[in-house]
Amino acid sequence: MSAIADGSPMRSVFVTGASRGLGAALFHALQSDGARVFGLARTFPSAQQALAARYPASVRLRSTDLAEPVSLPTEAELAAFVGDAHPGDEVVLLHNAATIEPIGLVGELAPEEVFGAVQVNLVAPILLTNVFLAAFASDPAPRLRIIYVASAAAHRSYPGWATYCATKAGAEAFMRCVSEASSRACTVEIVDPGAIETSMQRTLRERGTGLPGHARLVERHRSGDIGDPDTVAKQLVARHFPPLVAMAAS
Repeated sequence: MSAIADGSPMRSVFVTGASRGLGAALFHALQSDGARVFGLARTFPSAQQALAARYPASVRLRSTDLAEPVSLPTEAELAAFVGDAHPGDEVVLLHNAATIEPIGLVGELAPEEVFGAVQVNLVAPILLTNVFLAAFASDPAPRLRIIYVASAAAHRSYPGWATYCATKAGAEAFMRCVSEASSRACTVEIVDPGAIETSMQRTLRERGTGLPGHARLVERHRSGDIGDPDTVAKQLVARHFPPLVAMAAS
């Protein structure tokens, strides 16, 4: 990542779950705000593919299955996207991806779905954070930040969401540890955007019938008491991605 011609600092953001829902909205809001974006997802819609083809230096799409550790990007890939950093530049890892599956009462869960959820919601954020910090361990120039998209489910019990609650709580605890002790100075922010109209919410409404709390989910949707991904993404970008200030090289 190099400062642009006028010497202004640059921001590079790695976004997980970048192909749909809040992740896609954040990806586009950040790109529109001038950030260089590196999206991670299993597949990408044609609109994002066209954007990457048009701006190959600042928009990168990386096919990644977070349930498979071998699919995660390497230190070299992350460092190569950022390139030569300058004082004042910023590199951000935005953990957005998560799965609500499996939905159901404990004792009725499919083991393979539980394993997959643990991989996506807990193991992948841990491994990717480790790779992220290692990638820039020897480069003191850019400021590093990690933003973790949290959920109230990490702090409350939701019948039918046991695996989701447990994995979100575990990942949040890990992020707190990173903020207190890591090999490279890094700011960690844990952000709860609230309920948002995404495929996760639709899945809960469609497949959570009969579970405690389902009626409230349906009513919140009916009354419009749920966030729009694009609106929420713009608010998050405005709040958590302020303009960068140039710094003199030491």
